[in-house]
Amino acid sequence: MDLVLYHHNHTKSNYPDLCSILKKADHHSASEREDIDDTQEVNKTPLISLFSKIVLEGNGKVDEQYIPLNKLSLDDGSFNNLKPAAKKDTMGGWNLVPEYNRLWDEFNSEFELIQNKTDFNTLLALLKKYASTMPSAAYKSKSDISLYDHSKTTAALAVSRYLFNRDGDVKLTQKDDLNCYLVIEGDISGIQKFIFKISSPQEAQSGMSKRLRGRSLYLTLLCDAIATHIAEELELCEANILFCGGGRFTIIGPNTQIAKEKLAEIKSKLNKFFIDEFNAELYLALVSIECCGDDLAKFGQITRKLSNKLNEDKKHKFSDNLDEVFNFDEEIKYDDLCSVCGTPYPKKEDSVVCKTCRKHEKLGQNAANADYMIKCITDKGEGYFIEPANVDYHFLNKSRDIADKINSLSKTCKKVEVIKLNDTNFLDLANHEFESNVSFSFSFMGNTVPNLGRFADNHKYMPLYFEHLAKISNGANKLGVLKMDVDNLGLIFSEGLKESYDENLGISRVSALSSQLDMFFSGFVNNIASEFKVYSKVFDEDKFDKKELEIQNDNEEIKESVFVYKLKYGCELSDDEADKLKDYEIPTIHINYSGGDDLLVLGPYDDIIKFAQELRNSFKIWTASNQSINLSGGINIVSPKFPIGKAAITSEEYLDAAKSCGRDKITLFGEVVNWDTKDLFKGFDELFEFAVKLEDYCTDNRLSKGIVYSMLHLWQNNYKNRGLLSNENKWDEDVHRRLSIKRFVPLFKYKLRLVKDKEVFEDLNKKGLKFMPWIKIPVSWVSLRMR
Repeated sequence: MDLVLYHHNHTKSNYPDLCSILKKADHHSASEREDIDDTQEVNKTPLISLFSKIVLEGNGKVDEQYIPLNKLSLDDGSFNNLKPAAKKDTMGGWNLVPEYNRLWDEFNSEFELIQNKTDFNTLLALLKKYASTMPSAAYKSKSDISLYDHSKTTAALAVSRYLFNRDGDVKLTQKDDLNCYLVIEGDISGIQKFIFKISSPQEAQSGMSKRLRGRSLYLTLLCDAIATHIAEELELCEANILFCGGGRFTIIGPNTQIAKEKLAEIKSKLNKFFIDEFNAELYLALVSIECCGDDLAKFGQITRKLSNKLNEDKKHKFSDNLDEVFNFDEEIKYDDLCSVCGTPYPKKEDSVVCKTCRKHEKLGQNAANADYMIKCITDKGEGYFIEPANVDYHFLNKSRDIADKINSLSKTCKKVEVIKLNDTNFLDLANHEFESNVSFSFSFMGNTVPNLGRFADNHKYMPLYFEHLAKISNGANKLGVLKMDVDNLGLIFSEGLKESYDENLGISRVSALSSQLDMFFSGFVNNIASEFKVYSKVFDEDKFDKKELEIQNDNEEIKESVFVYKLKYGCELSDDEADKLKDYEIPTIHINYSGGDDLLVLGPYDDIIKFAQELRNSFKIWTASNQSINLSGGINIVSPKFPIGKAAITSEEYLDAAKSCGRDKITLFGEVVNWDTKDLFKGFDELFEFAVKLEDYCTDNRLSKGIVYSMLHLWQNNYKNRGLLSNENKWDEDVHRRLSIKRFVPLFKYKLRLVKDKEVFEDLNKKGLKFMPWIKIPVSWVSLRMR
C-alpha cells in the first residue's frame, strides 16, 4: 500500500528505492498514452475500444466505439455490446458515477471474502474482473487503455526492474536508456501435425472425440505450463506473462545474465522432453530481445523483431539437442505401434492404444464442461502433470469434497491456484480454510462438449460421439468440421495502430488487444455454442424432431438407445418453455480447440454452418465492425466414419483457400465466397438465406426437388468448374467470368414453367438468376437437408 500511495512522491515512503522503481515502471507502462487538447471529466468518459482504432492499408477508419462500464462477465457480453461514438451519451447519460460507485461497492464486498489479502494472483484476478472496462487515465489522455491492463503491465515492469537492479551488473539510474528489460517470446511449433496425427481405425473408434479434444487441450496446458515455469524460474509474477495462448506466449522479465542462462536451460530441457516423449514432433522456439523503457512505447516494433527471430530459430530446430536427436547407441525395445498416433510403445497390457493417447482421452473427458481447473506448482504431479515444467493440472466439477481436494494438494505442492472456468464469480470457495499457498482466479476456456447432461434420466455426462452428432443433423447424417482464424493478425499488431497512434503501439495496448481477442475465442465462443442444442427431455413433442441415438460407454458395458429432441425449423420456444427445458439442454457443438485467434469445432453439419455464420457476425460486433479485422473459415462436411484427422486437415486446406483468395471469406461445398454480398458478388449471407428459402419451398411442396437439382445441372453445364481456387487474382477473374455467362438464361426460364406456385415462380424468376453463379451452395444445402 505504501508503494501505491507514494510512488509519485517517494520521499514520504518507507521504501524510497522501491518507490522509484515503481514510478519508472508506471511511466513506461503509460508511455503510449495519447494526450488530448482538452481535459475530460473522468466520471463521464467510458473506455474506447482499441478495435475501433485499428486501420490497415486499403481500409478506412471507423468511428470510435466505447465499452460499457461494467464488471467482466461472459453473461453481460461487455465487449460484445460496444456503443458507437454518436450514442455514447446513452451510456449512463454522460454520468458514470453511479456505475463507478456500484462497482466499487461490489469490489469491496468480494475483497472482504479473500482470506489472504496479500496474495497477488487473487488480487490480480479481482482487478481483472472489475477494472477491465475502466479507463486508466481519462483526464488529459485518450481513454483507450483499461486500468487493469495498465496496472498489470506496471506490476510486470516493476518486478523486472527490481530483479535487474538486484541481479544485474549495472544498477538502475533515472535515465531511460538502460536495457533493463528482456522481452521473451516462445512458440511451440508442430502443433497442427501433432493434433491431426490421429487415426481412427475400427478398434480405436471408441473415445475418439475425447482423444482429439484431449490432444488439443494438452497443447494448451503445455503452453501455459511452459510460460508458468519460466515465470517461476525467473522469479516473476503472473502479470509478467503478457499473453499466453494458441501455442505462443510473451513474457517480460529482467535483462540479466541469470535470466538468459535459465532460459537457455529451460529451452534445452523442454526440447529434450519433446524428443523423448513425442519423437521430436513438437519444438519450443524461444527467443528474447533486450530493450529500454523508451522502447516499450513502440512495442509493435519489438514484436516484429521477435517474430523474425522465432522464424530463424525454427529453421535450426534442435540444434542444441543434436546428441539426443542422433542417439544411435540407445537400444529401442517396442512391442507394437499405437493404433491412433502410430508411435511405437511397449505393449504391457491389453490395449491397442498407447499410454499417451489414453491419457489424452482421459483429459478430454475430464475437462469437458468442468467447473474448475486446479493448477499446481509441484515436483511430483498426480493429475495431468507437465513434468519438465513442474506444473500439474486437475479438472473438477462442483462437489462437496472439492475443498478437501484443494487442501490435500496444498500440503504437497509449492503453490495451488483454484481457477474458475468461464465464470468470473471465482471466490465461491474463499470462505473455506485453506493454506496460504492457495490462490483464486478465473479463466476462459472453450470447453463446450456434447454429453447427455447432468439432468439426463440415465448415464449422466455420457459423451455424444461424432456419429451421434451426425445423426442429430436434419436430413443427411453428416458431420461438419469448421476451422477459422483471424486474418492478418501479424499486421494488426505491427501496423494496425500506426495511423491512430504514430507508432505508439505500447506494451499495454498489445497486452489489451491480445487479451480481448483471446477472451472472444476462449470464452465468448461458449455462449455462441450454447445456442445450438438438443434436449434429453421435452414437454411438447410436436415442436421437436425426435432423434434416436445408440449410446455405449467406452467399455461397452452400457449399450442402449436414447432419444433426444431437436427444435423443428421455424418453431420457437416461449421464455417459459425455454426456462423449463434449460436443465435438459445438450449442446451439439464440440469445441475441439478455441483460443488465441483461431478455433476448430465439430458438430451436425447444419448446426456447424449456422454456427460459422453466427460466430462471424458476433466477431464483427466484438471488433467494432471494423473492416480491417476479419475472419476466414473453412467447412468440411464428411461421414462420421471418415478419419477425423484427415477431415480436420481438409478443413484447414479450405481455410487456407479462403485466405489465399483474399481473406474475409469462407470455403463451403468447394466454393470460396465472401461473407457479405458486395455489389453483384453474392456473399455467404445472401446465399445461405436463399438456400433456406429453397428448402422451405421444397418442404411445403411448393417447389419440387427436381427443379432445384436442375439449377445445379445448369451451373455444371455452363460454368467450368476450376476446382478449389487458391489465388486472389484467379478468384477475382473467376467471379467476373461467372457474372458474364448468360447462355443458361433461356433454359433456366424454360425450367421455371414447371413451377405451379405463382409466388414461388415470381420469386425465382426475379431473384433466381442473381444466385446462379454460386448456386452450388444453396442446392448442396437443400440436397443434404431433404434426404
